[in-house]
Amino acid sequence: MNAVPDAFFLGDGPSCIFDKAAHIHGRHDLFSTLLSCDSRHRIQHTGVNVFNIAGDCEGDIAASLRRMAAFPDCGVVFMGSMPMCSIVGTDYDRILREALAGSDKPSFTMPRRSAVSGDWLDGYASIMEAMAAGMDLSGAKPKSRNVALVGYLMDRNEGDHLGNLKELERIVRALGLEPVSIWLSGRPYERLRDVRRAAAVVSMPYGRKAAKILSKRLGARLIEAGLPFGLEATRRFVDLLGREFGREDQAQAFIAAELDEVAPRLAWSVPHVFLNRTFAFSGDPHYALCFAEQIEDLGGRIAGTIVIGGAYHLPEAQRQSLERRPGTIFEPLPSEIRERWGELARREGGADLIVGSAFAFSQVHRGPKWLEFGYPSEDTHFLRDEPFLGFQGALGFLSRVANEVSRGMNQEQPPSVAEQAAQAEGA
Repeated sequence: MNAVPDAFFLGDGPSCIFDKAAHIHGRHDLFSTLLSCDSRHRIQHTGVNVFNIAGDCEGDIAASLRRMAAFPDCGVVFMGSMPMCSIVGTDYDRILREALAGSDKPSFTMPRRSAVSGDWLDGYASIMEAMAAGMDLSGAKPKSRNVALVGYLMDRNEGDHLGNLKELERIVRALGLEPVSIWLSGRPYERLRDVRRAAAVVSMPYGRKAAKILSKRLGARLIEAGLPFGLEATRRFVDLLGREFGREDQAQAFIAAELDEVAPRLAWSVPHVFLNRTFAFSGDPHYALCFAEQIEDLGGRIAGTIVIGGAYHLPEAQRQSLERRPGTIFEPLPSEIRERWGELARREGGADLIVGSAFAFSQVHRGPKWLEFGYPSEDTHFLRDEPFLGFQGALGFLSRVANEVSRGMNQEQPPSVAEQAAQAEGA
């Protein structure tokens, strides 16, 4: 919902639905519009709990839906539920259809399975699947140059992701193509409907099923691409688009020009902060694999990876590649994070830098060897465009990593008097 600025959501369940919005609004995302000082919040809840769930709440749900749809800044309505309400079997499709009969506001129900199984990445993907299947695509006017990118993880409306969107569009346009829609992109619902102008759908990792649905409905070509996170991953991304669209010359010229600009800027950092140094990462499976590749390409080593998301999100070959690296663990309990990363943070030579989200930070003592990255990020924000995808994004991200490694080396605490005495005695 945070990535569709005119979307309103009614969740069947208690007030913890509202609390989930508070984890994002002004905390992870300084520019989120999920909550409002006039109480016209984009995230609403029915208040159903264990004490009143057996009652007849359909009238209240319908009234809430009509009230939300009447807000002038509402462009699309979503209905979903918490697990305890999902298993009751309330017919949300019927309630939504009857409540908004005669309204011009499009509406969707979240797939029930997203409330009772899967993880946060499944929930994100399910919203796109619902829209892909139910969106009005009439008036389609595809052109051969038009491309839609479906499956981008737009977790906040700050400069890191706004910069990523511009980088993705810049790459596509460098090949003589036109990006008509990106799912999701922090842009209104009608901008998402511009997908109907696309002759090809580029499927990205966070929305594979939605991309397939749209491709089939539009009769458009489907091109499955990886995440352009890192120099090598971006090269593969551009190479793929060049081959698929018969624009190999433009692709190779763009790659050469970008690397000619980026590579010299990394010349000093590689031997000083990457070569033979160790890194650990916590994040979703797609970023985890690309991060490992970036570090290893620059001569570094991966000391551990905590994956916040199911292993099934990765194709088998990619999953095995990630698991072959030391210390990889999928969906750990907080106690496992504290145990594994506490050791990495304490042990001399355990890790020169730990890169991860605020969730990982909350489990282990922070120090100079941390770089906050990914969802959620509570202390690191971007007020201007600073991408981390694409060639330019790789340079910016590696610059942040290099700075933190250098800071960690310079801010290491000197040994105490007792430690110095012990070292002298041992010598």
